[in-house]
Amino acid sequence: MDYFKRMPGRISHALSTDITINRTIRYGGKAVRAAPSVAAQYLVERVPVVHWLPRYNPRWLLNDTLAGITVGVLLIPQSLAYAKIATIPGEYGLMSSWLPNFLVFIMGTSKDLSTGPTSLMGLLTAEIVADVVHEGYSAQAIASAVAMSVGIYSLAIGLLKLGFLLEFISVPVLSGFISAAAIVIMLGQIPSLFGITVRSGTANIIHDIFAKIPQWDGATTGIGLGGILILVLMQKMGQRWGKKSKAVWLLALGRSAVVLILFTGMSYGINKNRDDDPVWALSKVKSNGIETPKMPDGELIKKVFPRSIAPFIAAALEHLAIAKAFGRKNNYITDAAQELVYLGTTNFFNSFFSSMSVGGAMSRTAVNSDSGVKSPAYGVIAGGVVILSIFKLSPALYWIPKATLAAIIVTAVWHIVIPPKVFYGYWKTSLVDFIASMLAFWLTLFVSSEVGIGTAVGFSICYHLLFQAFHRVRRITTLDAGFANPNSTVVPLNTQVFRIHQSMLFFNAYYIKNQCLDAIQTHNSGQVVTVEAQKERNWSVAGDKRAARLRTKAKIVEEPVQIRIVVLDLSGMHNIDTTGLTALKDLKADIEKFGGKNTQLRLVGLNERVALRFARFGWAVQDVSEIEKSNEERKRVTAVYATVQQALSHKGRMFSEDDIQPIEMRIVGDEKEKV
Repeated sequence: MDYFKRMPGRISHALSTDITINRTIRYGGKAVRAAPSVAAQYLVERVPVVHWLPRYNPRWLLNDTLAGITVGVLLIPQSLAYAKIATIPGEYGLMSSWLPNFLVFIMGTSKDLSTGPTSLMGLLTAEIVADVVHEGYSAQAIASAVAMSVGIYSLAIGLLKLGFLLEFISVPVLSGFISAAAIVIMLGQIPSLFGITVRSGTANIIHDIFAKIPQWDGATTGIGLGGILILVLMQKMGQRWGKKSKAVWLLALGRSAVVLILFTGMSYGINKNRDDDPVWALSKVKSNGIETPKMPDGELIKKVFPRSIAPFIAAALEHLAIAKAFGRKNNYITDAAQELVYLGTTNFFNSFFSSMSVGGAMSRTAVNSDSGVKSPAYGVIAGGVVILSIFKLSPALYWIPKATLAAIIVTAVWHIVIPPKVFYGYWKTSLVDFIASMLAFWLTLFVSSEVGIGTAVGFSICYHLLFQAFHRVRRITTLDAGFANPNSTVVPLNTQVFRIHQSMLFFNAYYIKNQCLDAIQTHNSGQVVTVEAQKERNWSVAGDKRAARLRTKAKIVEEPVQIRIVVLDLSGMHNIDTTGLTALKDLKADIEKFGGKNTQLRLVGLNERVALRFARFGWAVQDVSEIEKSNEERKRVTAVYATVQQALSHKGRMFSEDDIQPIEMRIVGDEKEKV
């Protein structure tokens, strides 16, 4: 009865002294008190225009207007071309381009970044369209559902500031993926470039290109290769004379628009009276203005949502990398979380206009930067140019040759293929990075982008998890000389020193523990077993055989010295969980069974986080200089030493008893003390 009478008091005491509960209450209270001001600040941060617009310099208006016009003109041919990659009608490429420019004015943190359709987003959208279109949905409806899915992913990651998750995709994986994607995009333009039909799949396309050479359409091939030739020559002209002549620089800058105007005019003159049988295939872009906004089909979103992870990852990585690169180039800082929120908002609301997914584009961003843009206000002008083309240029866009759009695409993407020397650099630096890049490259090229990037990322994560799980513990036999200890110290034969220089968690804890125990049994002998005790366990031979095998492998012939002290240097350990603490407890018990009760375990260099985990686990640890002289305290607390040298030189038994009992703690302010 007395036990049950005291139970409420014990529960109350346990709750009041529990570290986790007290920490939750303390931090929860702080969060509640700070919530109103933090929420207001958070909302203001989502609309950066309120910060910079009041300080806008009127003299920037000319620069922003010129940059906006330039980017808007570039968007017209590029949006048509990238819509073609996505296998949706060209007008929906234009429809995808106006809203991002208006939103960058309100939400963007980069003055240079140009957001709109990209070749990579076109390819990833096309893969999903090809798989879902047979279910009765139109290509543009599928593209808009993908755009909404990408927007939801981006908003979730950006609003919760979880952008660090994108860091799981390494640079080599990204290089392989982008290179293969660029090749797939170029191969996809073969039918339009040469006027032939080819089967799907990289291997089939390559075969059909050469097998159908006699079937190449002469007029289409001439238009396509002629467009590529002019685009390349204008680019070289700009590189050579652009810095000397502003006119040459502008001409090279707008080469896509120049080629589009040139061949569209030629196409109109030749095909205007033969609409039903044109000399070459026409894009036949038809636009009746901006469509009435409508929500993408809910069932369709469910179908494409899981597959939209790949387009989201590609858009987010490309967008953030370009923003960061030009911020560094032009000496300003971008907000990665806000850029993801902007990207998500753009794709989400763009989807209501049957638009494809969008992201940052390197070529347009470079042009925008070179045009002398001063602020995100350029977006208003660029968006206006696109809207003008939607309403006024539709009749002219009808006559654009498909081969010309293919030429623009090919010349736009071939520069993003990573040179082989980069992959050779991965080979020299790390075999794992090279394998990951090759997995991303070949699987994206011959299977799909989702399989390529997913397999490569999975391989990288699995390798590093296994690397952590099979971490090698370093056995120290000599302490190097230093300023505090000018003479090197040899670790005594009856002592083993182990340095664990990473976290000890559930997946590697017992592997680390077994390494330490194996080394002890290899290089040291255990306590002497009496004849009577040996008779009681003469059936157990596995342990003796294992020790004999370890010593044979280490070429130890004579009986080693009995173990007396084991030192664990944990100064490089930043975290430990319950499994890790249990493994250390088992190690302590095993070495005392092996070497006898007088065998000492000494810990070195516990940081505050790890020491607190020991205390919460019920394993009392304390700095050796603070432990009282009484035998009772020595039995209750495990000593922690500042250095390995101190642990080796200390005389006396400084370790806890076998039974590790919970130590009650209470919180005093931000400090912890034993009760």
